[in-house]
Amino acid sequence: MNRRTFLSLASAAVIPALGARTRLQGRIETLADFGAGAGTGPRIRVWLPPGHNEHGIVHRTLYMLDGQYAFADDSDGTNFRADRRVERLMATGTIEPTIIVAIDHLEADRFLQYMPQAIYERGNSGVRATIEREMARLGAQSLVSAEFVQFLETRLKPYIQAHYQTSGDRLDTAIFGASMAGVMAGALFVEAPRMFGRAACMSPNWAIYDERMIDHPALASLWAAYFRQLGAPEGRRLWLDHGTEMMDAGMAPHQRSIAKSLEDLDWRRGCNLQTRVYDAGHAFAQTATQMDDVLAWLLA
Repeated sequence: MNRRTFLSLASAAVIPALGARTRLQGRIETLADFGAGAGTGPRIRVWLPPGHNEHGIVHRTLYMLDGQYAFADDSDGTNFRADRRVERLMATGTIEPTIIVAIDHLEADRFLQYMPQAIYERGNSGVRATIEREMARLGAQSLVSAEFVQFLETRLKPYIQAHYQTSGDRLDTAIFGASMAGVMAGALFVEAPRMFGRAACMSPNWAIYDERMIDHPALASLWAAYFRQLGAPEGRRLWLDHGTEMMDAGMAPHQRSIAKSLEDLDWRRGCNLQTRVYDAGHAFAQTATQMDDVLAWLLA
């Protein structure tokens, strides 16, 4: 079953919960200063909740990777429905006022954009060979994830702060990603600590599986050491999850290793750190049961 099928099933499962009553809805703006139309990178859209410009309310910001699938009308209804979910959670007072910044992935180069350069550099020969095979398949000589981190820090976040009613505090700024984008969400949390104080990694491919589905045992300790760079929590929040089926079953040792390394630094489960295991398959297959859980905890 492919990702589109997963998302279709997930979207169908949550529609009744979102309700059909008429209400004011937010609006989506496409940034003219960025994206493929401007020749500088991926399309970027901003979802603004109802009343965004009223009462001088300062909003939190949720940055979403794989932005093509962020909103309810995206990809023929095959998406995360993040706009509808955030709107509903705000209306019930579950989360703070929040805007969403959806960043499309680079169509042909998603792996290059979301594979952390630091893990490639620190990996053993097996890990590096796996990454290099995927790079070769894409006809690329290098990853572009480091440039992506810099773009978010130096261009996109300053623009969002200058043009929208958002808090610049890292504790009011979250990053979300699923699958390979879940790996990049974790990497941004580690490598852009002044920008992001909240992160959610849905079903992240910590094992860096390629088509051969080969395990690299050394990766668990490598990821643990990588996340130890975070230091003490200082009010930050990190959500980690994976399923029990398909490739997600292989993510368990990595999640345990990362969580243990953070607990040693006083990250407390339920407070700063949330780890979940879902009886489901990979990433998008979990959306129906999981996305509300993620957003309610991450943005509370």
